[in-house]
Amino acid sequence: MIAVAGPKGRLGSWLVKQGLSPMPCDITKRGQVEKAIAKLKPYVIINCAAFTAVDAAEKQDNFDRVLATNMRGPAILRQSFDGLLVQLSTGFVFDGKDGPNGEDDDPAPVNVYGYSKWAGELAAAMRGPTLIVRTLDLFGPNLIERPDFVRQIRDLLELGTEKELPDTLYGTPTYIPDLSDALLLAVNREMTGVIHIAGDLTLSRYEWGRKIAEVFGHDPDLIKPTGEITGAAPRPLKGGLRVDKAKQLGIPIASPVSGLISLRDLEQASGAEST
Repeated sequence: MIAVAGPKGRLGSWLVKQGLSPMPCDITKRGQVEKAIAKLKPYVIINCAAFTAVDAAEKQDNFDRVLATNMRGPAILRQSFDGLLVQLSTGFVFDGKDGPNGEDDDPAPVNVYGYSKWAGELAAAMRGPTLIVRTLDLFGPNLIERPDFVRQIRDLLELGTEKELPDTLYGTPTYIPDLSDALLLAVNREMTGVIHIAGDLTLSRYEWGRKIAEVFGHDPDLIKPTGEITGAAPRPLKGGLRVDKAKQLGIPIASPVSGLISLRDLEQASGAEST
């Protein structure tokens, strides 16, 4: 059995939809974790639980919660479980000075969220077997109420609203179903170590916004470039993840544009079925 910690988030909910078992526990509570493991008896745990609100993580009032979820939670999972632990991490562990980054680049976070996720990597890797999977900029089917970046931009475009997006802030958009497929293949191969699984294009927010408009039939000129980056937390500007290692190992890596097309077609099919 493969269990999913954090089964109600974007990735976790999709993995559960694919038939994996939700792990009903708060990973910051050792007793709950041990009880869930004893009940489910998984041979793999994929930890999708995380505090992912990058700007909120900078607030002092949230500091204990950020560390509890992103650092101590993975440590508790690793100490409580003897099987393969897959720890989801992020490109925010890098400083974004010379991205996209590969697995051998040294982490150097620039914000609290990035530091906490790096700490979570170290905690998960305190003993094996552990696979750390870094990914970035997830988007996909809307299984939870919180909209992702793609949904936010689409909502504005559908209203004909112009939107300024930074042309100096880069990332690697990743389609959740593609990430899910790649994760399960890595698990089936019992891979360990560190691997980057993300889309195969590094794009600025501005470039990504225009591609969203193009695929969903909106005017891409509604997306305007800006050098201004909002948010309380510093961002790794020239970010993104290199996925050469995954490709060399035969892990399927897809284009984020193909992910947008798949999402569009999925929604159109769902709409047709509901009429």
